[in-house]
Amino acid sequence: MHGESSRIRWGIFASVMVASFTASTGLFIAVAQGALAASFTISNQKMKISTERTDGAGFIEYAATDRRYDGKRIPVLVSGLKFAKSKGICQSTVFQNIPLIGTYTVKVTTEESTARDSYTDIIRTVAGTTTVTGERSGVATGSDTKGPGIKEGDKVDPAGAARDSDSIVVTDSKQIVLATSTGSAESSGVTVRIHKGLDECF
Repeated sequence: MHGESSRIRWGIFASVMVASFTASTGLFIAVAQGALAASFTISNQKMKISTERTDGAGFIEYAATDRRYDGKRIPVLVSGLKFAKSKGICQSTVFQNIPLIGTYTVKVTTEESTARDSYTDIIRTVAGTTTVTGERSGVATGSDTKGPGIKEGDKVDPAGAARDSDSIVVTDSKQIVLATSTGSAESSGVTVRIHKGLDECF
């Protein structure tokens, strides 16, 4: 169950930053040399996450890059939340061309999850509707007072541009995520299935 809860965390706060992705595309230009997210080396796997609804409080978003195990660096938008509550989460990961097995998909679904001090490294996102209150753009990343601040271990220029807000509500989100971390999380209605071939959340 602990492993299931860890996987579910990926969907909680990943869905929250859906709408701001499009509006913040310019942040990618500000990805500084050496500005690294994810205090751990990420895998070569990508996760697809869909969420029916997420209610978040205290958010920050800033640009950085993740470093894969093979050394490649990938630009991401790091989205952090002090608190998030999500419903109807689906998270899928595809493992391709495994010797003697072939390709299979691990799919995790949950009815409801809550998380605190959560961060998600996003490379693509689409949302149905988004409502944001108390939003600020162009805030210095190191001066954020609404979200949880820069994730511990992330090497990001504190003078770089960021966005933050008091709260955000997102519905019908679909995201591709590279990495996540959560201070704490609780999940209910968790189901884990392994499917032969491709059977992704979207």
